[in-house]
Amino acid sequence: MMKIDVPVVKSVDVLLVGGSLEGVKNALEAKAENRSVFCVTPYTYLGDDLCAHFDFQSPKSEAFRYFFGDAECMAPMRIKSALERRFMESGIGFFYQTHPVEPVYDSNGNVAGLLVANRSGFQIIAAKVILDATERSLAARACGVPCKTFVPGKFRVERFVMGKAGHDSEATIEKLPAQFEVEDRKYDVFKVSKEFFFAGNSASDFARAEVGMRRLTWTPELVAASDLCRVDLNDGVADDYCPAPSVPVVIAGRNCGEEINRLLKESVSGEPCCFSGKEECRECDIVRKDSYFRFSDCRTVSYDLNRIPVTQHTEVVVVGGGTGGASAVIAAARSGAKTLCLESLWELGGICTAGRICTYWYGNPVGFTHELDCGIAAMGGNPRFAADSGKAEIEWKKEWLLREADDAGAEIQFGTLAVAAAMKDNVVCGVVCAGPSGVGLVKAGAVIDSTGNADVAAAAGAETRHMAPEEASIQGAGLPPVRPGGHTTNTDYQFICEHDVLDLTRAFVMGRSKFESDFDLVQIADTRERRRIVGDLTLQPQDFYGNRCYSDTVTIARSNFDTHGFIVHPMFMLKPTAHDPHFAKVPFRALLPKGLEGILVTGLGISAHRDCMPLVRMQPDVQNQGYAAGLAAAMAVQGNVPLRGIPMRELQKKLAEKEILPPGVLTETDCLPGPDVSDPHHELAAVFLNPEQWIPVLKKRYAEKQALEDAALLAFLGETDGVSRLEREIEKTPWDEGWNYKGMGQFGASMSPLDTLLFALSAVADSPVYEKKLRDLKPDHAFSHFRAVCRALMRHPHKECAGMLETLLGTPGMAGWAQKNLADTVRANRAEVDDTTVRNSQLKELYLAKALAACDPSNPFAASILKDYADGLQGVYAIFAR
Repeated sequence: MMKIDVPVVKSVDVLLVGGSLEGVKNALEAKAENRSVFCVTPYTYLGDDLCAHFDFQSPKSEAFRYFFGDAECMAPMRIKSALERRFMESGIGFFYQTHPVEPVYDSNGNVAGLLVANRSGFQIIAAKVILDATERSLAARACGVPCKTFVPGKFRVERFVMGKAGHDSEATIEKLPAQFEVEDRKYDVFKVSKEFFFAGNSASDFARAEVGMRRLTWTPELVAASDLCRVDLNDGVADDYCPAPSVPVVIAGRNCGEEINRLLKESVSGEPCCFSGKEECRECDIVRKDSYFRFSDCRTVSYDLNRIPVTQHTEVVVVGGGTGGASAVIAAARSGAKTLCLESLWELGGICTAGRICTYWYGNPVGFTHELDCGIAAMGGNPRFAADSGKAEIEWKKEWLLREADDAGAEIQFGTLAVAAAMKDNVVCGVVCAGPSGVGLVKAGAVIDSTGNADVAAAAGAETRHMAPEEASIQGAGLPPVRPGGHTTNTDYQFICEHDVLDLTRAFVMGRSKFESDFDLVQIADTRERRRIVGDLTLQPQDFYGNRCYSDTVTIARSNFDTHGFIVHPMFMLKPTAHDPHFAKVPFRALLPKGLEGILVTGLGISAHRDCMPLVRMQPDVQNQGYAAGLAAAMAVQGNVPLRGIPMRELQKKLAEKEILPPGVLTETDCLPGPDVSDPHHELAAVFLNPEQWIPVLKKRYAEKQALEDAALLAFLGETDGVSRLEREIEKTPWDEGWNYKGMGQFGASMSPLDTLLFALSAVADSPVYEKKLRDLKPDHAFSHFRAVCRALMRHPHKECAGMLETLLGTPGMAGWAQKNLADTVRANRAEVDDTTVRNSQLKELYLAKALAACDPSNPFAASILKDYADGLQGVYAIFAR
């Protein structure tokens, strides 16, 4: 039995669930009457009744005219931005990508709020009235509101597309009157409709219709389309439903203002304290073992996750249909395994398609990636990009992945988020998903976590890593605009923590504010570094330089160290990386969370030191890695063996036949050939691969030559031989040319030679030289100097340095950069697309505050700054500030 303590994070008069125009209007009207209001929506925006369906030309509703007057045809960005801004101006808070689960009750059995779920876990919103504005009345259904009985039959399904629409003889197609103009090109918009037979109203029934309509409407000329098909199964909330004080659920559009006021006057709801009913009986337990770093001071209500019902069984479930997930789905389904894909967005392909980065940087484009690239190029008669160009049409790639997965027999459920895991002992045997049809447990023989953030593995209790300890180090991220008909738009203007619902919500607000004049904004955070598992084996940077071989290699990646920020590994501090690419073997063990069975992790979530992620995160390699994971999962369920028990040579043989691996890998064992002597990193790599062997050698060499490089290297290895040499060099050397934070295009050094010496010295010793370097530090010095001296003082606090640190922090413009609310977020935008100035200012402020708090733990200035960041909206900084 897995009971969790769920925090009550908000207490309001009205909780809006969903973001339809009618719901947003009702919420604003309630707020205007001094009601407290909060909103949760499964989408990354408001206005989903129009924007999710791409329906901008149907007859305008009263709610539309309330917001936009007589406007005829508006781009989605204008709608989303306007509604978001109205909420912010009125003081209505909101969480994006958050799904309703079930009601929470007071001690008298009255509905007193709602349990919700997102990538951060579960939360409770206490509310006197729940306003349901979701398309399928999810909150109302969860609360037991009476609904019409579903009757199987044929129902008309609609999809809106832009550019050109495909159809068949059974479909009807209507060209709509208004065109969209994007970057001097005009596009027609079409509504396509077709009848589908629905045997039921489950997620699987909707999935079949969704995939069918997507395949039907695709053409090579399509440039944009609806996220979600529209269909009314005539099974909504009963027409005669009347909200009662004990179940105060109001349906958006049904006399909401009157009903809300009546229910608030008659409210009988008390404090939320319990849930109704009993847990299900099953052979496994539903768990959510990872902890969220926020809301620790909130009141909690105990919740038994085993209450969640089983809704589906499959052999392989792939959570995430992105770069690695889509290929895993295809591989598992092609192998004959019953395969289900749960994708949180509305398309396959992830960062490449939904994130609009459809150009390879490096990568090893062999095997499945080669098949994919050739297949995409062959989809149209006159492709814009050749198969070997490293580029692809975004809409073509989405369709190719969908077509291959569907043809192989996989089921794909869009808009569906994994929020918990199912366990039997240490075996992961399913996932809890929340989507357009509600919340339920999918039981599976094997789970592939392709969330890119190890979401399922973390929920199951896997040990994970995010940022480096004691550093705010994470690769820069972006949210680019959507320009239909365009191609890659790569951005890097913020840091994003993907398992922080506040940060994700903030990121989308920032992106829409930044690109408000564009057609739309992507719905996936283009992050380059996320939470990673600690696996059976963890890749280290020196492994690649040492040409390490494995008995279980499943892919061979290729890239350079495109770091999008600063590094933390001593090897790269001592000798920065060059621009040239390297091959990197990735073993199966790096996909296996240590201590867990039944689950594989792909993509950015694999087990690797954060500084070597650039080598293994390229799209061609993640695609091949996902394919390998799909094959492995299918082998496990079909052979009825654990994932660690599959015959590795058989898997590698399949991968060699697919040309993902060269045949020679099949005979390799775990070994370390050693670095190439021609490689500039060869000695450093050898040292970090075998420090015990090298320390005596280095000690002897240092005793003879007193080389500064050896003094620093020994210090990073924990040896104090060169401390005095380092101190002398640091003391006599003035601040040199430092490094300010750079994201896009960052290669090579991210600190100066003097910074490196400070890091080396502080790794093993305290020293008065830290105070001297701090005294010489000026506000306009580069961030790397602040980082170096502050890290030294965080490791070795000097009380006498507190005054100087406080003076620096008090310099005009040095403090006050925390994004405490969404207004701060909007103000932080700059005209430069890939702005780094704000991040530099924030990093300086944070490192100074951390150092000041270390040197003077009772300092109120430091405490105030750290609290602003710890409670602020930026997850990366919130974690670092705690």
